[in-house]
Amino acid sequence: MPKTSRGGVQVSNLTWTPFASAEPLLRDVSFAIRPGERVLLVGPSGSGKSTLLRALAGVLTDTESGDLVGTIELEAPGLLLQDPNDSLVSDSVFREVAFGLENNGISAEEMPEISANELEAVHLRKPLDHPSHELSGGEMQRMAFAGVLAMRPQVLLLDEPTSMLDSESAAAVRRAVKQQIEQTGATVIVVEHEFADWLPIVERILVLNQKGELVFDGEPEQVLNQNRDELQSMGLWLPDLAVPKISQSDSKPVGRITVLTGPSGAGKTTELKRRAKDAAASGEHRVGYLPQQPELTFLGDSDIRSTRLTTELGLDHLVGRNPYEISGGEQRRLALAEALDDAQKEVFLDEPTVGQDRGAWSQVIEVITSARNGGVQLTIATHDQRLIAIADEVIQIEPSVAQTTLQPATQVSALAILLAPILLLLASMRVTSISSGLAVVSALAGAAFVLGLAGFRLKPLKALIPGLIAVLSIGLSNWYLSVDQQPETGLIAALRVASFVLPGIALATQLRPIAMGDQLAQWLRLPARPVIAAVVAMQRLWVLLATWDDLRFIYSLRRAGVLRGPIGRFSELSRLVFGLLVQAIRSAGTTSVAMEARGFSKSSMRNRTWAVKPRRERLDWLVVVLAAAASAAPFLVF
Repeated sequence: MPKTSRGGVQVSNLTWTPFASAEPLLRDVSFAIRPGERVLLVGPSGSGKSTLLRALAGVLTDTESGDLVGTIELEAPGLLLQDPNDSLVSDSVFREVAFGLENNGISAEEMPEISANELEAVHLRKPLDHPSHELSGGEMQRMAFAGVLAMRPQVLLLDEPTSMLDSESAAAVRRAVKQQIEQTGATVIVVEHEFADWLPIVERILVLNQKGELVFDGEPEQVLNQNRDELQSMGLWLPDLAVPKISQSDSKPVGRITVLTGPSGAGKTTELKRRAKDAAASGEHRVGYLPQQPELTFLGDSDIRSTRLTTELGLDHLVGRNPYEISGGEQRRLALAEALDDAQKEVFLDEPTVGQDRGAWSQVIEVITSARNGGVQLTIATHDQRLIAIADEVIQIEPSVAQTTLQPATQVSALAILLAPILLLLASMRVTSISSGLAVVSALAGAAFVLGLAGFRLKPLKALIPGLIAVLSIGLSNWYLSVDQQPETGLIAALRVASFVLPGIALATQLRPIAMGDQLAQWLRLPARPVIAAVVAMQRLWVLLATWDDLRFIYSLRRAGVLRGPIGRFSELSRLVFGLLVQAIRSAGTTSVAMEARGFSKSSMRNRTWAVKPRRERLDWLVVVLAAAASAAPFLVF
């Protein structure tokens, strides 16, 4: 029996003009949604659908600069972001789903069952302890959706919830939405390009045009039937419209399209990257590549330039714009244009048709088939059945039966990791001679031996390389700058730094930011809000490290067969660093949105609960005792 409907929405004269843009992206949008109403929001790519959802959620200005006018009235929204990578704030599937529950004060005893139920509802069958960053894009999308559902929002805002999913997983998501409506009476606003399967669920449709204006509003059947010609001219995926015809070449294609397909999480992206890397290894030519996150391919490009492919992909109206400030579907087509550069012989595309309206889809398929006709070998990871239908070869990727991944076990907890280097730092101040320095280093060597016997393992050993370089450089610089260049001066400085830097790095390999936040907030009673913000930022560092690897991978494909030299290497490094800087800035904003969308600032931190109780690890006391013993070593040298 449905509960009482809740969550009305009132929008009046909403206009959004991005910073440095001459034209608004949303223009004078007004509508009212009654509590419990189920609404479909559609429009061509770039019409402002995602922007409108972010405005409704109250997080638009957290990541974007611009002028927002008009009024919005609604309570307790829950937002599912378009890019699932933007939603990551924790280290495990359970903590991701439970983040909103913690902010809403749900008891820790209830969270595992709620999280497991919502994960099952969206057809994501992963252990609760599975690392969140090791999920595929489609799995991340379902995990993020489970986190939104768990909060029981009054207004459910869904930005393309099934765009990256296979048909079975997409059906599970729609069932979960329907179940949410029946159980809670929540209002639903869903954005989807291919919306036919949502029509049995929704009762109203809103249509934005390319100018960001609300042009149609009413019952789906009425809007779709009475405005068919206008909607078709916008390029929308009308339910009973035939698949767009693809131009056929009179001659036999010289190239080939190979499709990798399979259920979400089967490993299509992994196999695609492996094939791309193998193709580039020959060094005979550059290799084109479109990743699931298309903005990674821009590598610091400042403005969109007009080319033959941008024209064919309908992007000429964006010439001169910043590629990071256009819609997700437009970014994907722009990255596709770069991947299908005329110089390419082999191209690898990851979900090239995701987020495209009917017109944009046709343009994407046209340039893909044109490339094949021109002799390009294309390998495409996709679940788009229409794209699969035109392939020359289809390879089914089956889910791996490998052992389930769990969070790596830690042997030392955060407080011990923080306390031990502090003790050693204080001791380093007493390293004023070679003998006192050798005493500390000897004590640390003995401590390392004891910890090794106790089961401590440093993984990976290369983590110590930056510390060793720092120790060596400080020693050499102090020797060179000392009076008469005394070797003793440099050696003492090196021993002093080594006494706390190297142990600190070794212990830091065991640090898990989220677990550290649990200890700082629950045991030490530090304020919850800054602790959470700090540990989430630390957790995102791992995402940035993965982004660096992705950027290097993309650039390595582009540079295959290109002459190298000092200038080329410096240019490469500069572009990679700038690209990572852009992603870091963007990550800070999107993380803020993900946290705000799950009640981080709007909730009372006094009533916040914690999904996991902090715990001591088995080597905590041993590490602290050994650090204290090593720190006492310089005091024993006379």
